[in-house]
Amino acid sequence: MTSTGGTAADFVARQAQARWVRNRDAGRTAFIWRYGVIGWGLPVGAASAAYHLFRAHASDPTVAWTAASIRPLWGSIAGLLVVCGVVGYVFGAWLWDYCEARFGPESS
Repeated sequence: MTSTGGTAADFVARQAQARWVRNRDAGRTAFIWRYGVIGWGLPVGAASAAYHLFRAHASDPTVAWTAASIRPLWGSIAGLLVVCGVVGYVFGAWLWDYCEARFGPESS
């Protein structure tokens, strides 16, 4: 039992509910961009692009890291960032719906 008269799980649930109320007040669009696109899509896209660059250069280690050696990869890097951004948007929308169903006003 915690000092507030409940279990630790109850305390965590109340904290999650309060956090959702604050996030919900900012709006759906802001939530999707913050947690989906910026919080998930761009980091995953950047990590995928870095992996793609390292993998491309690992196939021929004699090639120097110059703009000319990376130029043929720009299209695939841009594609990775766009796709990860779109998937991040979809993930953010799904996360909003999930949190709304779990913590929204109807679930109280």
